[in-house]
Amino acid sequence: VKGPLGEQASLFTLTERKTREEIILKVEKTTQEAIQEALDGLENKYSAAGFKVKFKTVTFDNGVEFLDWKYLEISVLKLGERRTMIYFAHAYSSWERGTNENQNRMIRRFIPKGTDIADVSNEEIERIEHWMNNYPRKILGYKTAEQMRQEYFQNNSKNDLKLKSVAL
Repeated sequence: VKGPLGEQASLFTLTERKTREEIILKVEKTTQEAIQEALDGLENKYSAAGFKVKFKTVTFDNGVEFLDWKYLEISVLKLGERRTMIYFAHAYSSWERGTNENQNRMIRRFIPKGTDIADVSNEEIERIEHWMNNYPRKILGYKTAEQMRQEYFQNNSKNDLKLKSVAL
């Protein structure tokens, strides 16, 4: 999500497909280095193993900030290992990333086009992210993304326990 033409700051948004959880990160410049730094920060936040579970794949649009995509795949915590698989939507085919585009449209309720992203505080971005992740959705059976995330991890941890007990 970019601000007015000529302004550098933008929002880097990631949408988890199963739960519709939204992660919004403010980047001061829309560059390869800023995106790399944002992904590295997320990997540090979730740990290498947690990042791989949450971000198995990432689909980008064809922005110049994603040109050096091979470096974005490499883990900062486990050097030389791949942290995710990166895919690209076809040019001018925003429907291939429809869930993310719909989420970006929801962000625009709070940050209209033409607003300089540099003027939006981190607290405001966190408030928007919290609102989006706690908004009931028809596609989720009127549950929130946060409820779906909790259910997903609770079910997966039960399955992991079953697998571990069978392996013993």
